[in-house]
Amino acid sequence: MGLSLDELAAGVAAGKRSALARALSIAERDSESAAILLSRLADRLGTAHVIGITGPPGAGKSTLVGVLVRQFLQLGQRVAVLAVDPSSPVTGGALLGDRFRIGECADDERSFVRSTATRGSLGGLTAAARQMVQLMDAAGYDLVLVETVGTGQSEIDVARLADSLLVIFPPGLGDELQAIKAGILELADLLVVTKSDAAGAAQACQSLQTAAHMWRRAPPIHAVSALSGEGIVVLAEAVLERAQIAASSSRGKYDELQAASVALTERFESLWRELERRLPFAAMADVSVQFLEPEAGAEQARLRARISVDRGDNAFQLGAVAGALAFATGSGLRCSIEELDVAGCSLRLLLEPAV
Repeated sequence: MGLSLDELAAGVAAGKRSALARALSIAERDSESAAILLSRLADRLGTAHVIGITGPPGAGKSTLVGVLVRQFLQLGQRVAVLAVDPSSPVTGGALLGDRFRIGECADDERSFVRSTATRGSLGGLTAAARQMVQLMDAAGYDLVLVETVGTGQSEIDVARLADSLLVIFPPGLGDELQAIKAGILELADLLVVTKSDAAGAAQACQSLQTAAHMWRRAPPIHAVSALSGEGIVVLAEAVLERAQIAASSSRGKYDELQAASVALTERFESLWRELERRLPFAAMADVSVQFLEPEAGAEQARLRARISVDRGDNAFQLGAVAGALAFATGSGLRCSIEELDVAGCSLRLLLEPAV
């Protein structure tokens, strides 16, 4: 006989790993039940320091996470890890291999590692992933590490979710830095160059320092080696220092505005999936969605999204999608077109709860 949501909430609050595992599975398949579960745990939310870890594929993110987990444990922290794996666009399945690459320190009850799939989420991180982080928070972990696939909108999403964002780079950045420096680097709290004992690591650090003057702020740069351990202790201490500052400022993330924003994202993703089912394939081909940064000081939940046709030469296709969104009903969402760029084949949508 399965546990009720109340019993499961009690188990999560007590720090039972088995209860947390069940709760995370519920979040993956039933967001409404997970929301009810989180409402039972509301007074335990907003305590954990969430650390986002992103960067190009092959940068060594999973290896670094494994080393950091062990270092945090040595420093007396309770650590949970959520590794977000990409889903196959064909089968919908995911490799879910990060759990094995990270290593769970299975004999240590103070650590917990879970993998989840993106499942083609428009935002890179699924609504399930966001709820899973909150459940790990409610279970009493001091630190929650979220490792993303390191591509597209997932980077922006993890920046919104995290208290501290680590952007990871391998040696030999070259022209790659030029392509990304104006985006996720501006959101980084700490920049980490991995494989510091390899050729090109010093040059990678220099490249980041050279580009720093272009950003609104220049985050610290840490050169580390998971193999030799160089720089790992200093990096871990820098993260914990940020966690202590955040704790002293009593900044809790789980508030009504954030919950409403997450709900809007979930509704839009559901609406988009419905459009993909109903509209002809040609109408949805090469159409992309990007969620925009929220307004500073917003007092009510609103989301903005940019819809664009990647080919840039089919305004009719863009109009078909825009019209379908504008007249969509039953989604609990109101979509208004704020800006239309016919020449650039893109538009900006304002998403609000339907009255």
